[in-house]
Amino acid sequence: MPGLFLRDELDVFTAVDVETPNRFSRSICSIGIVRVDEEGEITRLHHLVNPCDEFDAANIAIHGIRPFDVEREPSLYELWPQIEKYFTGCLLVAHNALFDLPVIRKALLRENLYAENWKYICTLETSRKHIPKSTFGSHRLNDLCAGLNIPLEHHHNALDDALACASLYEHLRMNYHVSERDIKIYR
Repeated sequence: MPGLFLRDELDVFTAVDVETPNRFSRSICSIGIVRVDEEGEITRLHHLVNPCDEFDAANIAIHGIRPFDVEREPSLYELWPQIEKYFTGCLLVAHNALFDLPVIRKALLRENLYAENWKYICTLETSRKHIPKSTFGSHRLNDLCAGLNIPLEHHHNALDDALACASLYEHLRMNYHVSERDIKIYR
């Protein structure tokens, strides 16, 4: 994780991962958040979320979350006031950001909630730019983590994936000089 001294705006970030209940990519049933602040302190959050949506067997097979696991959990509408601060004013980091960020945005829109434009870096895209696919066989998060000795205890657990993504981001920054030029805006 980051050192003690603030080097640039890339030091403060929120790594995020979501799991979805179905193939429509419009709702979430789990969210993992790893926030690294200015001092390098790490906040880890994991929430099951009532997606107020149907579940597909294929998605359940991936992450193991079933409708009864989330029926008493807060909806994103109820949860967002508690977690919005982790998405505001800092860099978001996700592995396959163009999956996670649109899902979060669509889920917020379904709940009539607003989300600002987000600055982000995608560790999938960044790893594709710097690490040949042949090195680890793919650029999937679990394959990169195995090849780079980054802990990933339970793949498709949103918090474990977010923690692995944060560590992968730090690896990419240290070894491939990821910079502000790599930041994109999700609108």
